[in-house]
Amino acid sequence: MIMPAFSRRRFLQHAPLLAASPAPLAPAPAGPLRVGCLNVHAYSHLSLWAPLFSLTGMRITHCWDIEPDQAEAFAKTCGAAAVRNFDDMAGKVDAVISGGYYNCPWNHLLHQPYLEAGLPNLINRPFANSLSKAKRILDLARRHHAPILVPSAHEHNEAIARARAWTPGKKILCYTATNSFDDYATHGVHGVYLVCRAVAEAGHPVVSVAYQAKNWHSPPGVLTFEHDSFRGTLHQVAGSWGTIQIHTPEEYGGRPFLIQPGTGYPYNKTEVWAPTLWAFEHLARQGEMPQSYDQILHKTQVFLAGFRSILTNDGRPVRLDQVPEDWECPVDLPNHPDDQTTALFRKKFGRF
Repeated sequence: MIMPAFSRRRFLQHAPLLAASPAPLAPAPAGPLRVGCLNVHAYSHLSLWAPLFSLTGMRITHCWDIEPDQAEAFAKTCGAAAVRNFDDMAGKVDAVISGGYYNCPWNHLLHQPYLEAGLPNLINRPFANSLSKAKRILDLARRHHAPILVPSAHEHNEAIARARAWTPGKKILCYTATNSFDDYATHGVHGVYLVCRAVAEAGHPVVSVAYQAKNWHSPPGVLTFEHDSFRGTLHQVAGSWGTIQIHTPEEYGGRPFLIQPGTGYPYNKTEVWAPTLWAFEHLARQGEMPQSYDQILHKTQVFLAGFRSILTNDGRPVRLDQVPEDWECPVDLPNHPDDQTTALFRKKFGRF
C-alpha cells in the first residue's frame, strides 16, 4: 500500500483498534487491487476518492452508474471499463466501492452479488434507509464472510482515532460534538457516525436519540444522545468539519478533538479524504474490519432513530428499540428538488 510516510505512520498507530476479521480472506493479489465502483455520479464521494487512488495500492478497473453515460464519463477519467448492469463486475474485481447517496434504499440489491462472492465492500453512508434492509446486507456479509466498511471521513482521521483510543475506561460526564451540515441524510450522518465511533464504540452504546430542528434539510439542528449514564449533544451547523469535546472528572473542562482538513497539498488530501481509502485497502488485504457488523448496525439504528425523532415524534427522544424494522426514512432531498436520481432507481428496481 503506497502512503506518504507521515500519514502512514499515523494510520498504523491506530491499527490495533481494528475489529477482528469476520473470517480469513483468500490471499489478496500481490499487485494493485482491482476495484469496481458503483454509483459514481450523483451525490457521489467517488469524485473525491478517485483522484486519491494514486496514494493507494488500488486501481479502479470497472464502474457502473444508474445513468450509463455518466458511467462512461467516469470510466474515461480513470482508464476503467463501464459496465451495462450493476452486477457485471462480479468475477472481474477484487473489491467494490459504492460512493453515492441516492442509492441507499437499494444497497441490499446492488451489493448482493458482491457480498455473495465474499468480496470486500465499501458501502457509503447512510448504508440503508431502514433497519430491515441494513440487516439484510449484514446477514449476507456474515453468511459469505464478506468484510464491509461503512465509512464517514469524520470517523477515519487522526483526531477521531485519538478520541476512540482515549475514551475507553473513562467515566464520561457528557460531551458536545459538532459537524458540518446541509441536510441530515447526507451530512448530518457524519456527526452521528463521529459520535458512535468516539463514544458508543468505546463501551457506551446509544440508548435514545432526540433531534430538534426547524427541519432536517437545513441547519442548524441539535441531536441529544442518551447513553447508559450520561448524555451528549451534536450541534449541526454550517461551516464546521467536526469536533467532539468529552468531559470526565479528570478533564472537567473537556478533552477536545478537532478534525483538521489539512493545509496545502498533500495534507489537504491525506488528513480527511485519503484515510477512508487506506482503511478500505487494509480491510481488503487483511480482512480486518474497523467496525464489527454489530457496530455498523448500531450506528445505523442511531441514524434512523434521529430521523424518526424529528419526523414522527416532534423532536422527542426515540429509543433505538422503538424504530420499527420496516420503517423507511426519506431519500429525496428537498434542497435538491430537481435531482431525478431516485426516480431512475425506482424505475429500474421498484419503489424501495
